[in-house]
Amino acid sequence: MTFEEARAQFPVLERFAYLNAGSNGPLPQAAVDAARARLERDLAEGRSGMAWVEEIREMRERIRDGIAAVLGTTAELVALTDSTTRGCQIVLAGLGLGAEDEIVTTDEEHFGLTGPLHASGARVVVAEANEEALLAAVTPRTRLIALSHVLWLDGHVLPLAEIKRATGLPLLVDGAQSVGAIPVEASVADWYTVSGQKWLCGPETTGALYVGELERLRPQIQSSAASARTDAGRLALVHLAPAMVAGLLAAVEDLPDWGIERAASLVARCRESLLAAGVEVRTEAGQGTLISFRVPGDPAAAVKAAEKRQIVIRSLPDGWLRASIGWWNDEADIARLVGFAREAR
Repeated sequence: MTFEEARAQFPVLERFAYLNAGSNGPLPQAAVDAARARLERDLAEGRSGMAWVEEIREMRERIRDGIAAVLGTTAELVALTDSTTRGCQIVLAGLGLGAEDEIVTTDEEHFGLTGPLHASGARVVVAEANEEALLAAVTPRTRLIALSHVLWLDGHVLPLAEIKRATGLPLLVDGAQSVGAIPVEASVADWYTVSGQKWLCGPETTGALYVGELERLRPQIQSSAASARTDAGRLALVHLAPAMVAGLLAAVEDLPDWGIERAASLVARCRESLLAAGVEVRTEAGQGTLISFRVPGDPAAAVKAAEKRQIVIRSLPDGWLRASIGWWNDEADIARLVGFAREAR
């Protein structure tokens, strides 16, 4: 599939420079068609019977295969969830940590991870978001390292393999800003969460969890899958709507082989162009697909002004702006963003 053919799958790109996959990726036509077809089938033929059950089961196994391929692993190590947050909750509940235990994390994590951490009952130790600070925060009481692969505030990529190697501790990774955006080998972690609606461009309330350490988890909530499976699928505590699974499957099956390489090239071009335009950029070169930059004035007002020019970005809690660069974007999208930022500064 050529870039032009792949980009044409996203109708929103005909109007907008869509640069917010870090929140929600653009929906491809194929995903919407698949979800609609699933609902139409259920409307006409009902949602029961052995044929229906077998169709749903086969579709779930196909999406586990598809997500496993993106993660560089196998389907038996993948459980379906409805979000990265749910994946974090499953792991933390299963570990059964107490007040005497410590979890080390960074000061740049999203609430999707920090919320479950603070609800775990363990003491949460917050370190600066770099390898040296993380390692210095580890004590004999540390039972878990929990962090993002790509930090949501600035796109910085944390060195997971080095952190795991240096500590030897269990590692839980929030993959919300990495899966589908940068190369991922989930096996570097013990547990790695996946968001379906961001860089994979699937519907909302879809996601997954890579489970490298299954036996270490003792789920506090059981599901029907627990008694029916012996692999990671037994941690699938939520029943995903078949239409949403169908949409995610269509999106994942259409991911181009060249997507991640193209996205990296576009990010580098966008960063260099913003800097050349005199815009303040805090994202370093060679990181993820998020670019954090700043223009004068109120960030929320800047987002609204950008939207009036059909440019979709977001503001961050610390006053910066963020653009998410995906493989589906083109050079014209980058030029529109840079032009807006240049005029706003």
